[in-house]
Amino acid sequence: MTTSSPEAVKKLLENMQTDFRSLSMECKKKFPPVKEAAESGIVKVKTIAARNTDILAALKESSSEVVQPFLMGCGTKEPKITQLSLAAIQRLMSHEVVSEAAAGSIINMLWQLMENGVEELKLLQTVLLLLTTNTVVHHEALSKAIVLCFRLHFTKDNITNNTAAATVRQVVTVIFERMVAEDDQHKVRGQGSVEPPPVLGNSNRRSSSSLRPRAKDAYMLFQDLCQLVNADAPYWLVGMTEMTRTFGLELLESVLNDFPGVFLQHPEFSFLLKERVCPLVIKLFSPNIKFRQGLAAPSPAPVEKPYFPICMRLLRVVSVLIKHFYSLLVTECEIFLSLLVKFLDGEKPQWLRAGAVESIHRLCVQPHLLRSFCQSYDMKPHSTKVFRDIVNALGSFIQSLFITQSTTPANAPAGGSVSGGQAGVPGGAGPGGVGGGLTTQAAFEYRGTWIPLMAVNVQGSAKATYLEMLDKVDPPSIPEGYAMSVAFSALLDLVRGITTMIERELAKEASARNAPAPPLLTRRAPPVTRSS
Repeated sequence: MTTSSPEAVKKLLENMQTDFRSLSMECKKKFPPVKEAAESGIVKVKTIAARNTDILAALKESSSEVVQPFLMGCGTKEPKITQLSLAAIQRLMSHEVVSEAAAGSIINMLWQLMENGVEELKLLQTVLLLLTTNTVVHHEALSKAIVLCFRLHFTKDNITNNTAAATVRQVVTVIFERMVAEDDQHKVRGQGSVEPPPVLGNSNRRSSSSLRPRAKDAYMLFQDLCQLVNADAPYWLVGMTEMTRTFGLELLESVLNDFPGVFLQHPEFSFLLKERVCPLVIKLFSPNIKFRQGLAAPSPAPVEKPYFPICMRLLRVVSVLIKHFYSLLVTECEIFLSLLVKFLDGEKPQWLRAGAVESIHRLCVQPHLLRSFCQSYDMKPHSTKVFRDIVNALGSFIQSLFITQSTTPANAPAGGSVSGGQAGVPGGAGPGGVGGGLTTQAAFEYRGTWIPLMAVNVQGSAKATYLEMLDKVDPPSIPEGYAMSVAFSALLDLVRGITTMIERELAKEASARNAPAPPLLTRRAPPVTRSS
């Protein structure tokens, strides 16, 4: 049964009158104005039902008046009355009988409840329902609803925090889904396809004024996410009082990963990607670039030390940027790839090296990217040999692990303080393992140093471990053999990918040589002449 069927409409009218009666009874003694408004609501609903054939449309047109008693009920801030009122408002939302004006009034009331700490979980539920079942909320009202969810994410209650975080993620997704739907509608109507993005730079800056309404909301949201992650004041999300970089980076990554077409098809979003996201990532990577394991930090400020939660999220963002937007960000991707290579240095913390090698492995299982690296960098004169540097870095990384193993004391910690990629092997390492006993585990052995080979991935796939640890604050210990095994898998997948591409090209050439000549190029034999 749909929400517009006669049975559903009849049920809605009955429930609305029940809600008004319940509100009237609850407010009878303490809140007479609310009681009177509820009784007027009963009359209003009966009148609408009697005078209109399209009852839902009539309810939506009069929704500002219909919803007013429930807004007054929320204004009492009495828990029972507020719960009843919010449930009634949610019922109207689910039947899509809330107008733009009514939605604005609802959001204003929800904001007041948020500031007073009333029914926080119910508020989040109401906001999500309003934004997912209706498209009447946009521009300033939409930004206010989003800020409300962000504010609740930073309350002192863990349940509210987690629920608000999930709500924010869903709302961000909904806003971009609306934009995609808007683009699809215009394509179907034949009102012109979206132009491909030009090469953007400071001299070709584009504003959001040329965007359609839903696209503009998405643009303003994404721009402010960049602002907040950069610790700058937002332009659109007015009222934000707190934001963490970790949460902001997660939101940026999800948008970039789930909606790459938005950034590739709209020049305005391409500009944000090139001029806001990439510089932000490079800036936030700065502590990781400068830091040297075992040496004093270049600055006494604690922010200059690599921070595990930020670094893992940055590596994830970089992987998404290279995967989806390489063609748009050739220069920026060269910088990102060079950073990944630098993070494999032996002077970096081992957790950073492990995260970097996982990121590189993610690239090595994508042959089309490897081909692009070769074509865009290595095959061009006077260009950085990025593909060569990646291969050399993986080789040097593996060699450094053997050196670290052979020089690390037996009692060295396995945590983030060891500069190499592995923990020390107690009691001396060798093919026989600890104590000289035999083992059936596969391993690497070089000059008496033994490192176990772990089954970290299925062939041709890159399943990361440390890049997925988004709930960790402190860097975890790296199991013995893990980094070596990931680097080994990366090299295998890299060789496999290049080999597959070469074989495919050779097959195409062979097929072209053996194919019959095209009809236009086929020559007819000259006619045979006979002498008389």
